[in-house]
Amino acid sequence: MNETTAIFHESLAEIERLGDELMKHVAKSMTLEKDFTSSDMFMLGAVRRTLAQSKGFSQLISARNFPCAAAILRMQIDTAMRVFALYGMRERDSCCQALLGGQKFNTLMNADGQKMTDANLRKNLAKHYPWINSIYKETSDFIHLSGRHFYNSISHLDEETRTIHFSISGNDPERPDTAYYEILGEFLEVSKLVNSMLIKYFLSRVDPKHEAENAAIPSA
Repeated sequence: MNETTAIFHESLAEIERLGDELMKHVAKSMTLEKDFTSSDMFMLGAVRRTLAQSKGFSQLISARNFPCAAAILRMQIDTAMRVFALYGMRERDSCCQALLGGQKFNTLMNADGQKMTDANLRKNLAKHYPWINSIYKETSDFIHLSGRHFYNSISHLDEETRTIHFSISGNDPERPDTAYYEILGEFLEVSKLVNSMLIKYFLSRVDPKHEAENAAIPSA
């Protein structure tokens, strides 16, 4: 295994490690004899989604399916935005109860009276994590059909003959592992952010001293 391939697999292993760490904290928290709240249920749903997306992302990158992996990265950002938003809600448990009952996230209000639209969710998260903006914009192109899908199908450019070679199939054009480093790194950063917020929440169920920290702006 060369160095390039080793780094590729180390990144995938780190994604799996993050998932294992999250599950450890959740399992410890859920063994407590405490009332099971609507917030607990919503956050467990967020954990399930985060773990599923991490597994799906790893499988798609390993299979060299860049467009679908990028779409899952966008979904991981979506999870981060919504979990983060819950820290700014006055009545978090009642908000989660409404969400579990089928109410749309964009009908809820945060502590500043803002509707929780995707635009506001992203803006509020980006105030504390500015790097999220560029990843959100790039990956949104893969959620909606855009020019990125055309450029992603180009396998080779020959400037001398001014010809373009396309790979029109369900598989990526042949590319080295280095072509996937950026998206792997971005998925790791977003996953660390989501995990840190979820772990803080479940830590607050284990030890009351985490309640004040849990109410504050989370840090990655």
